[in-house]
Amino acid sequence: MSFLSPLWLLGLAALAIPILIHLVQRERRNIVAFPSLMFVRKIPYKSVRRRRIHHWWLLLLRAVAIALIIMAFARPFVRRPVLALERGSGAREVVILLDRSYSMGFADRWERARAAAREAIGTLGTQDRGSLVLFGRGADLIVRSTSDVGSLRAGLETARVSPDVTRFPPAIKLAQTILKESQLPRREVVIISDFQRAGWERTDDLRLPEGVVLTPMRIGDGAAANVAVTGVSFQRAPFEGRERVTVTAAVANQGDEDRAVEAALEIDGRDVQKQRVTVGARASAAVTFAPFTLDKAHTRGTVRLPPDSLSRDDALHFALSPAEPVPVWIFSSEGAARDANLYLTRALAIGTTPAFDVRVASAATLPAFDVEAARARSAASHQSGAMILSDVAVPRGAVSERLKRFVENGGGLLVLTGGQGRFELEASPWLPARVGAPIDRVSTGAGTLGIVDYSHPVFELFKAPRSGDFSGTRFFRYRALTVTPDAQVLSRFDDGMPALIERKTGAGRVVLWGSTLDNDWNDLPLKPVFLPFVHRLVAHLAGYQPPASSMVVGQVIEVPSGDRRLVTPSGGQTAFAASERSRVVELSEQGFYEIRDRSGREATPQVVAVNVDVSESDLTPLDPEEMVAAITGSARSDRATSQRAAERLTPQEQERRQALWRYLLMAGLALLAAETMVSNRLSRPVATGRVEVPSA
Repeated sequence: MSFLSPLWLLGLAALAIPILIHLVQRERRNIVAFPSLMFVRKIPYKSVRRRRIHHWWLLLLRAVAIALIIMAFARPFVRRPVLALERGSGAREVVILLDRSYSMGFADRWERARAAAREAIGTLGTQDRGSLVLFGRGADLIVRSTSDVGSLRAGLETARVSPDVTRFPPAIKLAQTILKESQLPRREVVIISDFQRAGWERTDDLRLPEGVVLTPMRIGDGAAANVAVTGVSFQRAPFEGRERVTVTAAVANQGDEDRAVEAALEIDGRDVQKQRVTVGARASAAVTFAPFTLDKAHTRGTVRLPPDSLSRDDALHFALSPAEPVPVWIFSSEGAARDANLYLTRALAIGTTPAFDVRVASAATLPAFDVEAARARSAASHQSGAMILSDVAVPRGAVSERLKRFVENGGGLLVLTGGQGRFELEASPWLPARVGAPIDRVSTGAGTLGIVDYSHPVFELFKAPRSGDFSGTRFFRYRALTVTPDAQVLSRFDDGMPALIERKTGAGRVVLWGSTLDNDWNDLPLKPVFLPFVHRLVAHLAGYQPPASSMVVGQVIEVPSGDRRLVTPSGGQTAFAASERSRVVELSEQGFYEIRDRSGREATPQVVAVNVDVSESDLTPLDPEEMVAAITGSARSDRATSQRAAERLTPQEQERRQALWRYLLMAGLALLAAETMVSNRLSRPVATGRVEVPSA
């Protein structure tokens, strides 16, 4: 409780008055009638019971009455985060934007935010209209433009903190729409949030209509200490025909003091190991757990920290399955030496991320190549697969159509044009280039790669400094390639001749390499870049994507075809019929989703781990005035004026609204009246003979 005039409280010293009244007792006299007093000597009366309180409860009654009256003059009031009404007249259109991102679950922020929203609703008059919007990554309109305060309060009571992140633009745009449709003369927007800097992105279209008063209500006081699991990585290694996985978690400390926490690794709901880690202030640290054996698909794992004031980011979930190798078919020219593809097969054999299942055959078997069997093999491994023609021209006729169908269905085809093949006769329309005669650079000096497109996924790995250099590779011979109009050149030799060309065909792609992948036409296999180059090239052709160990709230998944049932972390279920086309689901909960086969033929359900966006764990605040300036678009002086009109109620206004002094004054006067009646009753004269006893 606060006071407008606290100096009046000095008047509490007046409480000594009733105490003195009780302690100073009046003289008692016996009145005796005499005809004359001339012969009587005057003797002062002395009370033997002087300075003794007889009626404690009467003293208390008088003291409380005086205290209440003094407090009434001090003008008391209770400080509350009530919004001020804009000066002026007319009904208001008020849009309340309440942040429900998971950072609002820090300590007591959510309860304080809801209390502020209740106060904002309480300022609405009978002619005003209000809207309630809850926002995180997106914005949800809970109650739209109503004068029913009960509806707004009911909508507020159902609001809960979500696992989403803070994004202000969607909420501002929704407020724009509501206010533009309003015909009321006064329009206001109230934003209740912790105002995280990560949630604000200034754009030109975030501008409220002219005359709108924007009032930010910040929940939270400066920096907040928080420790979160911000990431997890996995290192896989073969072990006795199975995989061993080493989990490394990143732990971030957002506080200003060092923190020592105990991180626990859970596998399928069981604690397998705990590690203690010390994280410096405003720093991160890594904690590595002992490897475990990954022997079944859809194994669930969690790295967990002890709960703190923000519990949403104290756990990071993941789901792992044993890696499936990428199927690769290599076809060599007839009569080729046994070691013609030695460098290529050895490079693919030692691949781990991904692993490659390589099968080598002669070009003579191409006519009998079963495309449907290849597709089935690719589907079983959840990879599209890749085919490599080493010094083999693409056959014509039915074989060409089968290969084209393999590519259109998502497969990849790599054609190595170096060697003795008769590529000059090649003219398949779905290839990325026409292959011409070899260009000999032995006598004129070996060629090099002059241009490389490092933005392409094949070469992106080598973009950073000291990550690989192709300029030192020498090319003694390569083919003349004539690029088709819809193909993309990924690299060129130093004379401008295309070296690597890609063309998309259906869901797959075809790549032509103008030389060989052995040490016959070049020395690339002897360079350090050879191994990662081959791995990236074949993985790109096969459409390989590292399996996601987890996803983030707000992302979507596509439920596989067939009769399926999706089970959410909270236990909710959604059924999908085989004929249903729309099978995209937004992930809105933190935890493990399950995709089950409704027929019961699959014993193990597919598991999708979902985590919160760790960017929300950074509680660094944004200055609300920065947002006000950007959204209102006013000059500094105009903005200051609008802010004064929309600032929180001043102490004088809050005291005037509450008017507690009236109740205190009435109570004090009532107690004084009661005290007077009781005192008069106690002071009633009591007569004994002719002796009159006055009250004390």
